[in-house]
Amino acid sequence: MSAERAPEPALGYLLSDVVRLMRRDFYSRATGLGLTPALAKLLFHVHRAPGLHQSALALRLDVTPVTLCRMVERLVKRGYLRRQPDPSDRRALRIYVAARGEPLVARMARIADETGARALRGLAARERATLLALLGRLAHNLSAET
Repeated sequence: MSAERAPEPALGYLLSDVVRLMRRDFYSRATGLGLTPALAKLLFHVHRAPGLHQSALALRLDVTPVTLCRMVERLVKRGYLRRQPDPSDRRALRIYVAARGEPLVARMARIADETGARALRGLAARERATLLALLGRLAHNLSAET
């Protein structure tokens, strides 16, 4: 009698599940921030890449430009983001984290670190480095730039 092996999970499914669980962990820790998951994600992206145009942010977040404009407006009204005219294109605006948003980003980064530590618990330093390097290669392989 042969032992049947369970099918190996598909890469996309496994990655999607890990991301879902990490987001759930992050947002359960971040309930006191007063941000929706979408607004928190926007704030993180602006912090990582300050000065992007709204159209570039919409592409990164996979939302329509109109939706992104509304999201940016909400964070501008709260004082977390600021818009600055693009010197090379008067019609375009570049988005930056405002001084009032920096402490919030710092809190979110600490929460993200806690979530990352939980996700990587039990992995040796070498395994962590290998995992991150391999995921970086996957992202590079699938990016539009390559």
